[in-house]
Amino acid sequence: MESELGKKQVEGKQTSKWRRLILFLLCGAFFIWSFQQIMNERTIGFDESIRNFVNGLEADVLISFFHLFTMLGDRMGVIIIMLLSILLIWWKKRDYPAMAVIVGGVILVNELNKWLKDFTGRERPMTGPGAESLSFPSGHAMVGLFFYGLLLYFALAYTKQSGKRLLIAIFGTVFIALLGTSRVFLNYHYPSDVFAGYAAGYICLVLGVLMYEWLQTLRQSKKAM
Repeated sequence: MESELGKKQVEGKQTSKWRRLILFLLCGAFFIWSFQQIMNERTIGFDESIRNFVNGLEADVLISFFHLFTMLGDRMGVIIIMLLSILLIWWKKRDYPAMAVIVGGVILVNELNKWLKDFTGRERPMTGPGAESLSFPSGHAMVGLFFYGLLLYFALAYTKQSGKRLLIAIFGTVFIALLGTSRVFLNYHYPSDVFAGYAAGYICLVLGVLMYEWLQTLRQSKKAM
């Protein structure tokens, strides 16, 4: 029984790694394609279709709802949640590699997002307050998926009960999806900005997780010495 359970765990980890690799490659391909479209100043077909659909849904309740998610993806929102998360991880787990990857990763991904925006130079679809910075890729989507994706990864890693893990996974996925949706609904970004931001954010997330796992292996090997 124990050997069978061990085999299932190994198979599950291998399947997870393959899924991670396939999604990593798909995200990379999509980001490169969308990046080329923007640099060549080509229209991305699904942008207007999605924007027209979203514009037909405008309502005061939805606007207030999505403003909340935009705030949680803003710089101040991310900083506050990050500080609270770091304190909680330190208090409960003393997981220093996790703390380092979260703080260092958010800083690096945010700077990468700024560089990509400056390099592509795509203007936002709106004017007025909030339109001062550039549009591609969405920072809320890119930094948000990386940061909240890391928190989701650690929450799942720290949780053993399958029922709780499922609830955490569903909540985290929906939350991250609403971050990007809020940017399109409030007209801060084109849909392609958000999709490309998610793609770039996932690539950064995989690299962040690999860095964390390497640091954990290094930490454990030092303890064993």
